[in-house]
Amino acid sequence: MYKALAVLRTVFLIFILGFTIRATPLFTTVATTFDEQYARCSASLNLVLRAAWIAVAWIALETIVGWILARRRPAALPAGGPPPPRP
Repeated sequence: MYKALAVLRTVFLIFILGFTIRATPLFTTVATTFDEQYARCSASLNLVLRAAWIAVAWIALETIVGWILARRRPAALPAGGPPPPRP
């Protein structure tokens, strides 16, 4: 289960990095007017905000799954386990 979560995290990280890099206005052509520049930056900001909210949702999902897995894992030693060895 932990390996599957690690693979899923890696795939998501690659996706969110690509999405955010694509959204940055650095990789677009040069705007000629202020209105065009504003429109491009506004569109880029919307994509970056979407990427940020997707990342926040992923972190929340991972936190919930982590808590569920932590609660389901049995304790290392039962309450009435063997006594510790004497020195």
